[in-house]
Amino acid sequence: MSAQVTIIGASGRVGSLVTREVLRRGLTARVLVRDRSRLSPDLAANPRLQTTVGQIDDPSAMRTALAGADAAIVTVGVRYRRNHPWGGVDGRHDVVPAAIRTLLTVADSDTYVVLLSAFGVRESWRHLPLIAKMIIRTSSLSVGYAGLAEAEDLLDGSNQPHALVRAVTLTDGPATGGPVDASGRQLRGNPRVSRADLAVFLVDTALSGAGGRASTERSRRVLVAAGR
Repeated sequence: MSAQVTIIGASGRVGSLVTREVLRRGLTARVLVRDRSRLSPDLAANPRLQTTVGQIDDPSAMRTALAGADAAIVTVGVRYRRNHPWGGVDGRHDVVPAAIRTLLTVADSDTYVVLLSAFGVRESWRHLPLIAKMIIRTSSLSVGYAGLAEAEDLLDGSNQPHALVRAVTLTDGPATGGPVDASGRQLRGNPRVSRADLAVFLVDTALSGAGGRASTERSRRVLVAAGR
C-alpha cells in the first residue's frame, strides 16, 4: 500500500516511534513540529520525511502538513514539569483539543484521523481501578485527561472518520509483536503496553482506516494493552 501519513507530535516519545514506523514501511511521513531541531537526527535526515514548522493552532501550517495525507495520527499531549504528574503542567493545557480543532477545520473529509488517548477518558473512566482514579484526580494528570476528553468530544461531534485509541500505562520496553487490541477485555491491576508496540498499532489503525477501506463506521474506540 502506498500512502502518506501525517504525524502531529512527531518529536514526542510516541510520535517519534510512530514516524519511524511509517518510514520503516517505505511510506511518506509528513510532520508538523514547532521546532525542527527537536526531531531525532535520523528522522530529520530521512528523504521521505516532509517537515512543516508551525504551531498546532495555525490553520495554514496544519493545512500544509495534511496536504495529500491519507491518514493523520495525533500523539501530542500536555508536558508535565520534570516529567512528573505532580510537578504541574509546562506549557499550554489545551494542546490536544487545540490540535484536533485546527485539524478539523482544514482536513479533507476522507482523511482518517487516529487520536492517541488514554484508558479512563470519558465513559471508560468507570472501568479504572479506584487507586488510578485517586492518582488522576489529585495530580496534573487531571489536566491531560480533561484535554483528551475534549478532543474526543470534538472528533465524535464531527463527520471526520476517526479512531480513538485509548492506551493504558506506557513503558519503554521493546516491541513484542504481540496483540495489543484489548477492546472488550476486562483489565485488572496496572495493565501496560510498550510505546513501541503502541506505535505499530497506531500505524496499522491509520492505514486500515485510510480512505474508509476498513469499515463503514465513522468512529471507532479501541482499548490498547499488552496481551496476557
